[in-house]
Amino acid sequence: MTHEELQANQEYMWRALFGEQRMALTLAVEMLSRCHLSPRQILTKTMRALEGSQHDS
Repeated sequence: MTHEELQANQEYMWRALFGEQRMALTLAVEMLSRCHLSPRQILTKTMRALEGSQHDS
């Protein structure tokens, strides 16, 4: 797979993820920019929330 193909594939995957999980990802970005927690803590909490929402589907 060429670099360009890989980049296009990654872009597609991010768009698909964002389309499915827009609210959770938006909240994570807002928390990263405003919250006093470490980025690692915020991303870990977001990952757990996303995993939980997949089990609910």
